Amino acid sequence: MAPGNSVNVVVVGAGSIGSRHQRILKQLGHQVSVVSANSPNAEFKSLSDALERQSFDYVVIASQTSQHFHDFSTLIRNKFKGRVLIEKPLFEKPHRLKSNLFSFAAVGYNLRFHPAIIWLKDTLPKLGQLSSANFYVGQYLPTWRPDTDYRESSSAQDISGGGVLRDLSHELDLAQHLFGDWQRLTSIGGKFSDLEITTDDTFSILMSATKCNVVSVHLNYLDQIKQRNITINGNNGTISVDLVGNSARFNETEVKFSVSADDSYTAQHLAVIANDPQNICTVGDALKVVDTIEAIEIAAKKQKWVSQ
Repeated sequence: MAPGNSVNVVVVGAGSIGSRHQRILKQLGHQVSVVSANSPNAEFKSLSDALERQSFDYVVIASQTSQHFHDFSTLIRNKFKGRVLIEKPLFEKPHRLKSNLFSFAAVGYNLRFHPAIIWLKDTLPKLGQLSSANFYVGQYLPTWRPDTDYRESSSAQDISGGGVLRDLSHELDLAQHLFGDWQRLTSIGGKFSDLEITTDDTFSILMSATKCNVVSVHLNYLDQIKQRNITINGNNGTISVDLVGNSARFNETEVKFSVSADDSYTAQHLAVIANDPQNICTVGDALKVVDTIEAIEIAAKKQKWVSQ
């Protein structure tokens, strides 16, 4: 199907991210239905019901993380043959997957489509041999979703698959995307603040990767000054990226990016609909992130290094 043609889409989930996908896909001119057991505006109460009653070209799974594997399995069981986008993280824990008939499948690590990340990947070879990289992301959870009580959000609840490691796993995907598989890692993390949540609010990870000897990643729900930065050092200098300020530097050269909050999501949908694999996070890539999260939790619990 040509990228410019309208496709029939069903979005599973009517929370904040599901609503964003609905809005963007409608703006792109596609026919959008919604699956939700709780939303009065949803056309279907379950994904099984939707697949039995209507034919879809594209399914977006934007349910709670703890529901992803069930929804993914429902598509396989119903022999769905269209395109699939599953929100990140892929699953709340590692699962073995059965074969599927999907024509194209992607996982929602949309930061890969941010122009600063595309610039970073293109510029990275100019650094030469890499020595270290640091990823830092922090945002105060009560301000994430202004219209929602943070204590009732999926981020705040273990049972929903929340917590910084899963909510902010973009950085874990980007580390893998840029530097290859990790070889060994250690971590420290937990709930250290007075936020009224049952999930971890802070994690710091140190790892060694195939293409970079020292990679550190810090994630938190606590920064009341929102930050999302990447710094990479190599033999030929330093690259820094500010994903909040939409800017980057390679030594003394600065680059500015004009980008809205929806742009990376839009680019991701266009790529899935066009069956374009460039910048896509595959299911295989995303499974590695799920495995990495499990390794990070083991390292923190046992206070030791974990190897692949």
